[in-house]
Amino acid sequence: MSLNHLTNLPIGLAIQKGLINNFSGVHKFGLNTAVGSGAFETVWDGNNTYAYPSSSGTATATSSDSDDNTGTVKIFGLDSNYDLAEETLTIGGSAGTVSFIRVFRAVMITANTGTANVGTITITVSSTTVAQIRIGYGQTLMALYTVPRKYNAYLMQIDVGSSKDLENEIRLIAKEIDNGDVWNTKAFVTTRGGFVEKNYIVPVKFTEKTDLELVAKASATSSVSAGFELILEKVDQS
Repeated sequence: MSLNHLTNLPIGLAIQKGLINNFSGVHKFGLNTAVGSGAFETVWDGNNTYAYPSSSGTATATSSDSDDNTGTVKIFGLDSNYDLAEETLTIGGSAGTVSFIRVFRAVMITANTGTANVGTITITVSSTTVAQIRIGYGQTLMALYTVPRKYNAYLMQIDVGSSKDLENEIRLIAKEIDNGDVWNTKAFVTTRGGFVEKNYIVPVKFTEKTDLELVAKASATSSVSAGFELILEKVDQS
């Protein structure tokens, strides 16, 4: 790994330590436990194609098991202005106060039943399921992200794994906020089982408010994991 000439540290470590102004790192990883052979599915907890909210709204957290109620979950995403936002919600409680247009991670903070959730935790915004936490996992596994306002994102790496020795097709798709809701394929990986990692010598650049996600299709139903690494650049300090 290359060293940063200012810090003499690997570039990723220097960014995470806050030693390079206006840059930060994002690691997204996901799992779809039942990728089929039909249409491409998003690599996330929902086992289907992810749906984005049509409008911003406050978020609620519920569980399929009432024993999770009054536990707390912290959600991370973008507010109605596409600025970075986070909020802690009470499971089974009232809606939060932050208006979200995107949610791309949720993490259990407190659990009433021990160390993790005993039911499936569902986060909704404007009646749309924007995040789920599988039973016992404690946080979301969703390989999707939206670039915040006043930021650029640089794609550094994609990784893919499969639970079975069969053919898999994985795409990184991107949708810019002003391009008429058209998804463009920005990377395509084919593999037969195992684990594949694609590193970018020249990173791919994405501008603010761009939705990014990994989608997969398999020759027979299988579990597919996938993730990607981004470096964020804050381009407007106002």
